[in-house]
This record gives sequence, structure tokens and C-alpha cells, in this order.
Amino acid sequence: MIRALSAALLAFAFLNVIAAAPAYARKHHHGTHAVAHNETTSPATRQAQRIARASRRAVARDAQGMADVGNGPRQAQIIGGRPAGCPHQYCGCGTSLKIFGRIRPELNLASNWLRKFPRTAAAPNMAAARAGHVMLLLEHVGGDKWKVWDSNSGGGLTRIHVRSIRGFAVVNPHATSTAAL
Repeated sequence: MIRALSAALLAFAFLNVIAAAPAYARKHHHGTHAVAHNETTSPATRQAQRIARASRRAVARDAQGMADVGNGPRQAQIIGGRPAGCPHQYCGCGTSLKIFGRIRPELNLASNWLRKFPRTAAAPNMAAARAGHVMLLLEHVGGDKWKVWDSNSGGGLTRIHVRSIRGFAVVNPHATSTAAL
């Protein structure tokens, strides 16, 4: 009886080990595969892969968060990732590139938009800025909701999407001699 019980317990333990082995192998294979893969791909390819993964996650997240805003559903259009030459936190850099056609290093810091440009009413082609973030207003949707060009809008992506401008100051980046520099 004891031998039969021991044999049954041993068989049960063996089956549990075999059943767990594929999950263990998958988990650990993924980690080693990622290391081997990263050693053979170029930095540009890895960045493109990161952007593609972030884009897929963002599309899924945006699809889950669809909500009626103004005249229609909230839909995000993903434009891309961080532009070449922009710092890691690139909302100011990406917005200056969109508005002025070039990177203006003094505008990389979002709070500099508040210092350099005069306040104005919300309107298309104006910038909504606060300490830590800046975005370009494209089209009024309703209330405080605007369709915006939003560099570094999350997940390392630039999007055109609907966003509230509550808490932002609106500035005119086309006014004054600062805009011409």
C-alpha cells in the first residue's frame, strides 16, 4: 500500500513538473531570445520595433478608452515617435518642429513656451502649454476639448487626438519677434 501510494505521488509530481516545463521554458526562452535578438539588430531597428510595439499598445488603449466627445468618437491618429535630434522628453521639441519647421532648442522645455509667447484665446494653430507639457491646437471639438498635435503624448508617441485643455495656458507662438527667430 505504501509503495503504491509513493508511486502515485511520484507520478503526480512528475506530471506536474512536465506540465509546468513549457510555461517555464517559454518564460525563460523569451528573455534569452530578446538578448540574442538585440545583439544582432541595429539601434535604429530596435527603436522602430519599440515604436511599433508602443503604437500597437496605444491603439489598443485608445480603442478601450473610446468615448463620445463633441461631434463624434474620440479617435487617435498615431504620427510617429521621437523626432531625430529631440531630447527624451520631446513635447516642446516636436511642437516647435511642427510649427516652425525646425527644432528650436530654447523651446524644448515646455515651460519656456509660457515665458516666450503671449497668452491668447484658444484657437487653431495656437499652443496649449503648462509646466511639463505643450501641444498644438488644431480644431475645437466642444467645451474644453480640442483636437491637438500632441508630441510625446504617452508611450513615446506623437498623436493627433482629442484632449482637454483644462489646466493649460494658451499662447500664440506666431506673435512677437520671438516667433521670427
